[in-house]
Amino acid sequence: MKHLVWLLVIMTLHATALIAQQTAQINLAGYKHVPPVASSGSGVFHVTLQSDTLYVEGNFQDLVSNYRSSSIHYGSEQESGNRLLGLKVQLNEDRRSGVFHKEENYFELRPSMLEALSQGHLYISIASDRHQRGEIRAQIPPMQ
Repeated sequence: MKHLVWLLVIMTLHATALIAQQTAQINLAGYKHVPPVASSGSGVFHVTLQSDTLYVEGNFQDLVSNYRSSSIHYGSEQESGNRLLGLKVQLNEDRRSGVFHKEENYFELRPSMLEALSQGHLYISIASDRHQRGEIRAQIPPMQ
């Protein structure tokens, strides 16, 4: 009986941890930018919300010119918004592709940013030398 109680406690704690964490895969593309950008570039990212911390990891490739910057912005799918958080990238030799590691890209979100995230008002944008306002983009889906 004692072992059964401990097993139930452990299972409950594990289930609570899983519920408190949400992960979404997002796909970056030029047509998702506002205004749309003709780009061969693409990217696949995983964003995870655990408690009040957002983790970002993924990769991108085939930008039309050299990588310039990457960041999380505030804005709906139909608008360009302000830059909130810069992302750290490990660039490949071609300077048009790279990898983002979650160990270097995690952010404790303030209540206002958590609210924006819960409403789906955050997006990731990657800019290149030719498209300095952003070449590829993806909206982060609502997370709570």
